[in-house]
Amino acid sequence: MLTADAAGAVARAYGLPGPARLTGPAARGQLGQVWRLETGAGRHAVKEWFARPDPETAARDADLSDAARAQGVLTPTVVRTADGAVATVVEGTAVRVFEWVDLRPPSRHLDPVAVGRALAGLHRAGPPSDEPVDNWFSTGFGEERWRELHARVAAEGAPFAGELGALVDDLVAVESVLEPHASPIVCHRDLWADNVLATTDGRVCVLDFENLGPADPSQELAMVLFEFGDDDPARARRLNTAYVDAGGPGRVLRRGHFTMLVAEQAHIGQLACSRWVGASSATERERLAAWFREIPDDPVTLPRIDRVLAAVR
Repeated sequence: MLTADAAGAVARAYGLPGPARLTGPAARGQLGQVWRLETGAGRHAVKEWFARPDPETAARDADLSDAARAQGVLTPTVVRTADGAVATVVEGTAVRVFEWVDLRPPSRHLDPVAVGRALAGLHRAGPPSDEPVDNWFSTGFGEERWRELHARVAAEGAPFAGELGALVDDLVAVESVLEPHASPIVCHRDLWADNVLATTDGRVCVLDFENLGPADPSQELAMVLFEFGDDDPARARRLNTAYVDAGGPGRVLRRGHFTMLVAEQAHIGQLACSRWVGASSATERERLAAWFREIPDDPVTLPRIDRVLAAVR
């Protein structure tokens, strides 16, 4: 794990002039956390991984980020080491460095026109892909596994077991929409509100390309319509219109276009529950319970999918 004492080593690895000061962590996600690095070259964000990333994948996501910037998408510039590497290891910890951008807290009520234009730019930047789509974005669990999961967390005394039990029927029903991804391109695949943020001057900034990979752009559009439409048909309609007008290739026309959203709900729920069962500290269990509760607080259900469809058809 990084400490403040690693500031100089990080700066040297990325060719940034001293003196260097590292503070934080300023933010934490499921895969890592972010520190702020101040050097003679200004402020930068240092991403620390909890598990070492694959160098080839890191290079690919930097390429997509660069291509998105060329399409007008605001995203922090990737800083590379002297030998051109995106990621490196400093004092035993895998790190990356990015331009620092001052951001507001996450919100699903960003300007829907700006979000739609940003997504169109991402999709214009993403090349076609013939790679298989990962199960995380394409498959559900089925009734038997959902009920087994509920029984498991109930037996362990999970504080959210009742919420999961009340939602199982809806979770099973919504998986009826699942269909294969058609004509995948390289997509961001993690465009939740904590990765699409407003800057302090009100622009929309896209972060964290680490989960990029093949997906149907129509399915990613559907996910963004759900997240940033926030169950408001007028917001969804404005976002969709802005996306189409900006040259985005996706079109949300049927329930099956919500496959990626439904699949992610299933896999996030399963992961949060299974990690809660295996967690050894009360603090970690509390964090995982909060992560799981994002689902019952805002569930993807058939009626909500149909409301988005009615807004954008």
